[in-house]
Amino acid sequence: MLDPTKADLRKRFKALRDGCPPGERAAWSRRICAHLGAFCAGRGIQAAGTFGPFGSEVDLGPLADANPQLALFFPRVAGLDPPRLAWGPGPLEPGTWGLQEPAAAPHALPPVQLLLVPGLAFAADGHRLGYGKGFYDAVLAGLRPEVIVLGVGFELQRCERLPASPQDRPVQGLATEAGITWVHPEGTS
Repeated sequence: MLDPTKADLRKRFKALRDGCPPGERAAWSRRICAHLGAFCAGRGIQAAGTFGPFGSEVDLGPLADANPQLALFFPRVAGLDPPRLAWGPGPLEPGTWGLQEPAAAPHALPPVQLLLVPGLAFAADGHRLGYGKGFYDAVLAGLRPEVIVLGVGFELQRCERLPASPQDRPVQGLATEAGITWVHPEGTS
């Protein structure tokens, strides 16, 4: 039997996430934000790169609400070929593909200590499956090595392994409603 393609896996994990009741996703999102808030407080993190939810993704809004001292930077699509994101603080406005993006995004890379990365699926080895455009892989390739990189998703988005291409960059750990699980020690990938 052939292994599923990235396209097949995208469909499967998107349908799985979309199929969860919105109330459950909201409760899980609040728990994820509580774990992330405690992590940031415990590590003295003052600035984090985050994202506005796209469809049924984790909603990280409660992280900002509960941690007003935390400076948050959001991505804005700055180019499609090659894929480029620019980063800035709120306020957010509708942007490319209906994503919530910062009105101004002056930074080529997020000026942060922690980067939170969305995805459709997350493998035990730290690889993630995104939407296939390569935006976050490009960011991760240029990120300072001391920046901690966590994937953010629901427990149901975990899997044992994912197909990976040479340009796919793993995350160091995964934040879910169950807590933060480390794949690679902080500061390595």
